Amino acid sequence: MSIKNLEVFFNPKRIAVIGASEDPDSPGYFILRNMIGKGFNGVVYPVSPSSESIQGVEAYKTVNHIQTPVDLAILSNPVEEILTTLEECGQKGVKGVSILCPDFETRVKDNQLFSDRIKELSLKYDFRVLGPNTLGFIRPSIRLNASLFPKMPRSGTTAFISQSATLATALLDRAVDKNFGFSYIISVGVKLDIAFSDLIDFLGVDPKTRAIILYLEHISRGRKFMTAVRSFARSKPIVVVKSGRFDISAQVALTQSGFLAGEDKVYDAVFKRAGAVRISETLDLFYLAETLAEEKRPKGKKLAIITNAGAPSIIAVDALLRLEGDLATFSDDTLANLRQNLPSLKQVQNPVNLLTNASPDDYKTAIKHCLDEKNIDGLLVILVPNFGTQPRETAEAILAAKQDNPYVPLLTVLMGGEQVQSARDFLVGKMIPTFVAPEQAVRSFIYTYRYDYNLKLLQETPESILRDFAPDRKKVRSIMNSALDQKKLALNLNEVTEILHSYGLPVITTKSVQSEDEAVRVSEEIGFPVVLKIASKKIFHKRERGGVILSLKDAGSVIRAFRNIKELAVSSGDPEAHVLIQPMIIKQGYNLIIGAKKDPTFGSVIIFGTGGELLEAIGDYAVGLPPLNQTLAKRMMEETKIYKFLSAQDPYKGTLRLLEEMLVRFSYLLVDFSDIKEIDINPLFISDREILVLDAGIVLEEKAVPDLGILKRDFCPPHLLICPYPFKYVREIELEDGVSALMRPIRSEDEPLVYELFESLSEETIVFRFNQRLIDMPHEWLARYCQLDYEREFAIVALTRESSERERIIADVRIMKLPDLETAELAILVADEWQGRGIGTMLIDYCFKIARDLEIKTLWMEILRTNSRMLHVAKDAGFGEVFSDEDMVKVLLELK
Repeated sequence: MSIKNLEVFFNPKRIAVIGASEDPDSPGYFILRNMIGKGFNGVVYPVSPSSESIQGVEAYKTVNHIQTPVDLAILSNPVEEILTTLEECGQKGVKGVSILCPDFETRVKDNQLFSDRIKELSLKYDFRVLGPNTLGFIRPSIRLNASLFPKMPRSGTTAFISQSATLATALLDRAVDKNFGFSYIISVGVKLDIAFSDLIDFLGVDPKTRAIILYLEHISRGRKFMTAVRSFARSKPIVVVKSGRFDISAQVALTQSGFLAGEDKVYDAVFKRAGAVRISETLDLFYLAETLAEEKRPKGKKLAIITNAGAPSIIAVDALLRLEGDLATFSDDTLANLRQNLPSLKQVQNPVNLLTNASPDDYKTAIKHCLDEKNIDGLLVILVPNFGTQPRETAEAILAAKQDNPYVPLLTVLMGGEQVQSARDFLVGKMIPTFVAPEQAVRSFIYTYRYDYNLKLLQETPESILRDFAPDRKKVRSIMNSALDQKKLALNLNEVTEILHSYGLPVITTKSVQSEDEAVRVSEEIGFPVVLKIASKKIFHKRERGGVILSLKDAGSVIRAFRNIKELAVSSGDPEAHVLIQPMIIKQGYNLIIGAKKDPTFGSVIIFGTGGELLEAIGDYAVGLPPLNQTLAKRMMEETKIYKFLSAQDPYKGTLRLLEEMLVRFSYLLVDFSDIKEIDINPLFISDREILVLDAGIVLEEKAVPDLGILKRDFCPPHLLICPYPFKYVREIELEDGVSALMRPIRSEDEPLVYELFESLSEETIVFRFNQRLIDMPHEWLARYCQLDYEREFAIVALTRESSERERIIADVRIMKLPDLETAELAILVADEWQGRGIGTMLIDYCFKIARDLEIKTLWMEILRTNSRMLHVAKDAGFGEVFSDEDMVKVLLELK
């Protein structure tokens, strides 16, 4: 449903307040008081069966007694009347309903039955529902306060969405005191219908919203949330506070990966992959959103500091280092300029410590030279009022210096109260981020950097490292089906080894033995020392149960180990357990872990980090989301200390490259098999020459994979948060003149080929496709063109092969969903020399099939009137003209 009816919901002309009251302790009283006489231009209808007028306004017995249409109904009546009222609203044709119902869960006897009935009525009458247990919403720009919050905030450009009504009240109270402005304030409550994903889609296209703040406790529709955030994170900063950092569900996991990938770590990975920035302090919410919306984002984390007091700068440096930021190092030229132009400074370094009574000119000079420094990513200016300081004049000097060099992010801290208030107001009015404490400014700097870093992850072009990768999926499916037929969920090491080999993951030589004599013989063939392990369907954690015996150096120790493992098998109730023998690794190297688990909200997630016995003690690991490509695999590894340590050693550079490939192969395994609930590869041994799996385990799903909040389709498996590459749409074709070509979905790795395509285009072709001349194709633009969320945007490219290693893109067609998710724009581009050869018509026809698979109902195109060839193609394809002017023709097609 996405944004359907939300424009009417949040921009209503006629509002019915059901349960309106004169009782000052009732929600109906507060709601009506907040709307009447406060500047809202719409009409408000109090609804109460027992009153003829309420707060001086004519009242109606029911919503059906109102003679005019009603856009929005706000339900503040008792919970036992809500279902009846909703039925009346549906009959009336109301398009939106806000159900306040504070403490909803405690007031209803059967929460599930009550919720299900609300959903049924919403679908039956096609109205949207906010809540229950919502504070309501506020839209300051139209002076509409349809909430229980008693104040009207200033109109601004930041939208605030909160799952908690009570926390929203507290944060809003503080924000209003600080004169912070909002475009929207929305409390979602229980989210029976309108959810975070719907509101992100709605606010993403709202021209008055420049940043979005989310306070959330949990997400129930994982993939819908992810696709919504990914769609708009590039254009509008999305800041998240997620409560509940401890996850009890991790305690019941079988594998170490399942234990490590607790809910909070998974949320971190989701926000990062989506391009959002997560913060931990609620008080930082509004400061950060303002900084992101108003200031250029730092390209790195090196900060310079100017201050007139030592203590605040020390606090700032401590906060910076604690958040893994860097104190910038000045160049010799900058140091010389500061010494020459600020002779009163005895020692020049970063932080730049001015005199306590530093003049506005001192600040301006210091700022100018710091902003000219090439080795900084941001500048923090601190002013502490003292005898002789001039806060307002200093603020003006800061602005003047900033205007001379607007490209480096600048933040200010004006400590104190009344003495600096005028200066603070001046800087805020000039859109310069201003804080009251150094820690707040530093956190905003680092969080802003992280936001930019997350966006860069979305824009990096990966290398193609798995050409012609063809895993043995049939073999893996056979192993898993056999285990499930036996109702065996924990696979033994032999089975796991075969699965890993099928995906090209190197496993150490492993032999199964049945007797003591065979164990000795195999050990001698492998070469001492050796390791004996148990392979049992009853024992998953082998080491903890004594099922792994290391460093066996002779036949006698092998026999004793064999007997011990057999005794363990009998005592554990699995006398058929196997004994496995592996060579003992004695060469120099390190133990890593690669693993995965199935998260109930977000599906499969990947773990990478330091492995071995000290895995949990060290806690050095990162969490990522499949599918991975080379870039995402590398970025995930870069989050760990072990990777930073190994990458600093030249002998490991080659094997680290192999490690990237292993992670990508591993992610393909997760993509292909939703049966995998948990998987551990631990230890994964890495040396300067090789990588080997020493031990591994897989736990299979007992039940079907849960839906992640979106319809199930072949190319987008429900156990994945992000759609993998849709191989099903790869297709060989033959053009009208007999030339063979390949149609396939575009890939992130296609950026160089797309650049070559654009370089070959004539100016006319570019204008016909993009309605403007494009002089340059920057990486950021090309990355956005190639790196798609297949849920929202789908592109098919046509390629010809010029040699065994050389491909060329000759055409591109794409469908881009609007936020209603049912309408999409279609656009096509064909290289000049291939126009008129039938490729465009073939791509459009293929696109129709894909659009139907994506459940798109309407396609439209905007075509320049001078582009007669494209107008002819659209007409032949069944598009009809719906709008035209002297320059443009809009055509539309309803898909059947």
